[in-house]
Amino acid sequence: MNLLNQEQKGSLYALMSGFTYGLLGYFGIKIMDAGLSVFNMLFWRFFVASLLIIVIMIVQTRSERGSHIDMIKMFFCGALLHGTGSAVYFFSSKYIGTGLAMVIFFTFPAIVMLINWLIHKNRPTPLYFIAITVILAGLALLVDLGDLKLDLIGIGLGIVSAIIYALYIICSKKTQLPPLTSTLMVSAGTALTCFICALTGSTLTVPTSLNVWANIISLGVICTAIPILFLLEALKSISSEKASMLSVLEPVFVLFFGIILLGETVSTRQMFGAIVILTGALITLLSNNKRFQK
Repeated sequence: MNLLNQEQKGSLYALMSGFTYGLLGYFGIKIMDAGLSVFNMLFWRFFVASLLIIVIMIVQTRSERGSHIDMIKMFFCGALLHGTGSAVYFFSSKYIGTGLAMVIFFTFPAIVMLINWLIHKNRPTPLYFIAITVILAGLALLVDLGDLKLDLIGIGLGIVSAIIYALYIICSKKTQLPPLTSTLMVSAGTALTCFICALTGSTLTVPTSLNVWANIISLGVICTAIPILFLLEALKSISSEKASMLSVLEPVFVLFFGIILLGETVSTRQMFGAIVILTGALITLLSNNKRFQK
């Protein structure tokens, strides 16, 4: 007996994706504190994720793989969209700080909604407009005003990263590949992009510390392979708009784990912002897949 229908399962997968992504800050800080550059860290992160999926697919010898054409398409989706989007986001954060860069990046659900509306003529219901407005307001409250820096180049890069990631979500929704194969292709493609960026910046190194490797493996497994797999699994059952809006809970989980694991302090304003985002996510959950008005 199934306790959850397909849409409820899809929503749960999207929420779990955001939850596991939430530990990204913890492991990422530990790795960068050890001296690894951002792109060096990202390369090893996605390389480990790729290896994990390969091992799982070898063990599951009878699992469906999908067509080679679709695999190539998803590989380039990872390299050109997921990988490039990650790179552009980090460049943006160097100009305007991680807080504002994060807020701009997480406008991608609105961009997903806009693209599907303009290109596919799928008009979201008023409930979706309300949800995205509430979520964006909550994200704005998470920004530390003391670190706020306005820079047109940084803001522009942040917008570009949001557009690229929105295209990645839409591309992932359309793939016919099983989620496991899609996760491998996305991880491998992103690893290639980060490898090129690290190599170009002369920051590519092989970690020698067992502690650093433990954090890299945790980052690659818990915060990469698992959340990508959850998101791709979610996209099989729910719309790209709903999946992207639920994944916006990631900053809330990052905030939560920062308090619990890193001893970080947050302001009343940021806590209120987290509550507002949770409210927007709840509104999203109240919607269903019949969310469009013709």
